[in-house]
Amino acid sequence: MVKQLGSGRPVLLLHSSMSSHRQWLGLVSELSANRQCLLPDLTGYGGTDLPRQQPWSLAAEAQALLQKVPAELREQPVDLVGHSYGGALALHLARCQQLKINKLVLFEPVAFHLLPQLPDASSLWQEVRTLADALPNLPDEAAAQRFIDYWQQDGFFAALPQRMQQQMAAQVAKVTLDFQALSQEPASFADYAGAIPDKVLMLTGRRSRAPAQRIARALADALPQAELVTLNCGHMGPVTDPQLVNPLILQFLQG
Repeated sequence: MVKQLGSGRPVLLLHSSMSSHRQWLGLVSELSANRQCLLPDLTGYGGTDLPRQQPWSLAAEAQALLQKVPAELREQPVDLVGHSYGGALALHLARCQQLKINKLVLFEPVAFHLLPQLPDASSLWQEVRTLADALPNLPDEAAAQRFIDYWQQDGFFAALPQRMQQQMAAQVAKVTLDFQALSQEPASFADYAGAIPDKVLMLTGRRSRAPAQRIARALADALPQAELVTLNCGHMGPVTDPQLVNPLILQFLQG
């Protein structure tokens, strides 16, 4: 599914793992006044089916996405916004030049495959691997709790309404495939630097997990003329703190 709102120059917004296009609706309520906003549900989220293809990859995710979006989107410049897993997918689309990207906004793209390329990040890579390896061995609800509490805080999942807990547990299997895709992406910092446009806004949260912050900082250093902004929020800032995140995205896209 790709929800479309507004008209004007297109903006494609990619959500995080365990989420859906709905995470961007607050931003789009303002952005759609003069832009065409395209909000897809990535594979396995928002009621879409889990992929049959395994192992899963960002290339497969990109192919599934591009089959959903209007064909004319590939023929004109598009602004691209991505958060977490959606941010890593945005990096893939830019690197492989599968879209004509004008401006790129990334909120902590979890390009975990880059951590082993950083000499100071071996412990951060192990932290990510420990989480990824644990999820497939847990019951769905326990796996969802482990994942959500990692990115938020201990007890966050338990405080959610039961209906929301059940929804998350029902789609946690896709998170394991997301980790698989993120860990095995065959790209280096140089690959991204050579392909990604100059107009890049990189956002990170001061209260986020260290692996996500480290990747954001390293990418901002590697990408030509990327602007790095650190906000007083966590990894789920676009959802939990839109009053901090959305104005920066709007200013960058409309500037």
